[in-house]
Amino acid sequence: MSAQDRPVVIVGGGIAGLTAGWTLARAGRAVVVLEAGPRPGGVITSTDGDGFVMEGGADSFLTVKPEGDALCHELGLEAEVVGTLPSAGAQILHRGRMEPLPAGWRMAAPTRLRPVMATTRLLPLRAKIAIALHWHRKAEPRDDETVGAFLRRRFGDTGGRAIASAIAGPLLGGVYGGDLEKLGAAQALGVGAKTGPAPKPGTPLFHSLRHGMSELIEGLAAGLERAQPGSVRTGSEVRTIEPASSAAAGYRVTIADGEALAARAVIVAVPAWRAAELLRGLDPGLAAELAAIPYVSSVNVNLAYRRAPAIPAGHGFVAGGGYRPLLACTFAHQKFPGRAPAGAALLRLFYSAEAAEWPDARLQQRAADDVRATLQVAQAPDRVHIRRCLRALPLYGPGHGARIAAVRAKLVRWPGLRLAGNAYQGVGVPDCIASGRAAADLEALP
Repeated sequence: MSAQDRPVVIVGGGIAGLTAGWTLARAGRAVVVLEAGPRPGGVITSTDGDGFVMEGGADSFLTVKPEGDALCHELGLEAEVVGTLPSAGAQILHRGRMEPLPAGWRMAAPTRLRPVMATTRLLPLRAKIAIALHWHRKAEPRDDETVGAFLRRRFGDTGGRAIASAIAGPLLGGVYGGDLEKLGAAQALGVGAKTGPAPKPGTPLFHSLRHGMSELIEGLAAGLERAQPGSVRTGSEVRTIEPASSAAAGYRVTIADGEALAARAVIVAVPAWRAAELLRGLDPGLAAELAAIPYVSSVNVNLAYRRAPAIPAGHGFVAGGGYRPLLACTFAHQKFPGRAPAGAALLRLFYSAEAAEWPDARLQQRAADDVRATLQVAQAPDRVHIRRCLRALPLYGPGHGARIAAVRAKLVRWPGLRLAGNAYQGVGVPDCIASGRAAADLEALP
């Protein structure tokens, strides 16, 4: 078999790997997607039962980044796309009260001084004074500093610590699941991040799919199956990736059952720690850079109520540090249409890494205690769905940008070897889609 006849082998059937496969298949390239688990999709999974749509991973994608909507359009899913329901905005659970973000807040810092000084109860007076005194100080996040260090440099020690504790920590902890003293400032705060054209007026900030985010995964898998039957193979754990013999270009990918595939090119679309394990024999230096990207675990608990308890307006809240391991709670039935039957409610609670190790009974009890303490909901849920995401979320630490540059430099010596996923340039669904597209760039593949 000539190199031109060999498929591009994609290791990992999550959103990035499936997008890479779909992109190549549309261009007429032969592909094989190898997924170790029993189904494609990675951490994206939706459970639909008794009229409740319970998400296990991401529940939506940002509309300011065009990749999600563009992919839905390609797959013919436009009619299935739904936007967030009206809401007054994000809320932070602070000292037993849900407080709105100050107007003009962006990521980890304010853009307007007056709301910080005059309206918010999230910051004490001494912190407000410190922020005002440092308001005209110019500072941009650096790749070599943490978010906490940046906030102290920008707003002074008192102001920076107060912002980190009361607002930035809860907001970014809900996204990255990490400590602001470990989270890199440049990456977390979007320095150099690309967005598409501004959405049309009235466009929701987030979109999802009518029957849950798994609908996007199913659309990708079905599209690949139509284009190339049998191209998505589940239960196919990859053991080794090796260069092909000197007589032929490409790679040899060996699966756990002993089958070896001759690949024209390989796209490794698994978590960086797993990519490091697979590539250690090929390139120890590259593997070391990948292994150095830290990961955190999390767990989310869906509580479904056939008879809705009294829930505050809005989409939910992020929790201050005093509520750990609780990170956030989404009022799913108030965030997207169709997430629960009429008159019912669906709450989704997010917990940090320490709770991911707890047994189900302890998690369920903690979730019941938390909704009682924060929302005054005492009734027992009719359904409970627990989903652990173990070592699934990369923590972009200080120097992450430099590390990714080093990874790219080492990849140059391996033509046809590409990386994709959430470890590199963004953890959101649109970022993973963009990563899969970039890895499938025809001009860069042999």
